[in-house]
Amino acid sequence: MRRFLFVIHYPVFGGPHNQALSLAGPLRTRGWETLVLLPDEPGNAAERLRAGGVETLTLPLGRLRASRSLRPHVRLARSFRSDVDRIESLIRSRDIELVVVGGLHNPHGAFAARRTGSAIVWQLIDASSPMSLRRLAMPLVVRLADVVMTCGNVAAVHPGAMGLGERLVPFPPPVDVHQFVRDPERRAAAREELGLQGEDLVIGNVSNFSREKDHLTFVRAAAVVHRDRPSVRFVILGAQYPHRTSYVENLLREAKSRGLPADSLTLRDPGGRVAELAPAFDVFWLTSTSESGPAVVGEAMALGLPVVATDVGIVRTALAGGAGSVVPTRDPAALALATMPYLDDEGVRESAGRAGRLRAPELFSVERCADAHVLAFERALEHAATRR
Repeated sequence: MRRFLFVIHYPVFGGPHNQALSLAGPLRTRGWETLVLLPDEPGNAAERLRAGGVETLTLPLGRLRASRSLRPHVRLARSFRSDVDRIESLIRSRDIELVVVGGLHNPHGAFAARRTGSAIVWQLIDASSPMSLRRLAMPLVVRLADVVMTCGNVAAVHPGAMGLGERLVPFPPPVDVHQFVRDPERRAAAREELGLQGEDLVIGNVSNFSREKDHLTFVRAAAVVHRDRPSVRFVILGAQYPHRTSYVENLLREAKSRGLPADSLTLRDPGGRVAELAPAFDVFWLTSTSESGPAVVGEAMALGLPVVATDVGIVRTALAGGAGSVVPTRDPAALALATMPYLDDEGVRESAGRAGRLRAPELFSVERCADAHVLAFERALEHAATRR
């Protein structure tokens, strides 16, 4: 059994962690054991990964932060070498053959892997970084990575990625479509747990509370819908970051200022129970300003939910064929307007849901994603051997 290290610099469970958790079993059957490294900080990712049977270690790890203050950047620079030293020691002690770097911003794992001669797979997971930062970072990615993996249109907006040839490996978002299934009993239990009445129409979202998910647009669009359809309820399933409590407080203030009653909006941390709670929804909203391949859209489609989503990543391709509607980012009025047909006509909801269920296995596949990773790993090992 070969072993790879997935270095993720974020302690709150999100897309890269979900990928590691979803793929650990399929990759094990293909001969690869997953080891995840996280920062030693408060967050729910380590607990969820360990509960899912994924070996997870934590070390002090700095990361680039979206701050205009010099202090966190100075702190990152000062800790960089020691962070790389610690990762290098881990790679050597655990006989790691390959390192996966999750995200553009933090190259620690790549530098450590280069020191040990391990192969490097660098995953570009979104396009939220300013283009100036992408232009600055991509020469380093191209130089250090044996293989670059991307999802959706991410490669096209990262200078140099499209010229990598076979060293560029695309992958689909991993969704276990057998876990996200329509079930009347599960739906009833989820609605009861979330305090929803049987006849309520519910618009839901699944995403951690961070700015790139743009919950402000969710709240503003919810207020627009509420004015015309006051019985509609709204639910956001997501974890809160310990250092971003003001973010949720601002959302609640915005909801109140726009006349959205407190009992119309539910915020809940689902932990590892998204597949149990999301069946409570009737319509799914994605309001993100940047995504590559949002697995939550695939999960909603597998559940047979019509999806109204911002035009990011692979969303437009995923919803083609009647599975939902695409709207501009940061446009609450457009989001609300596109949602009305699904609220007013059960037949329209059912038609979109059927289309989504048919497309979900094709576009969001754990097995296809695992195969893409194995291909990337093999190519990275070959490239690393020639580099050495």
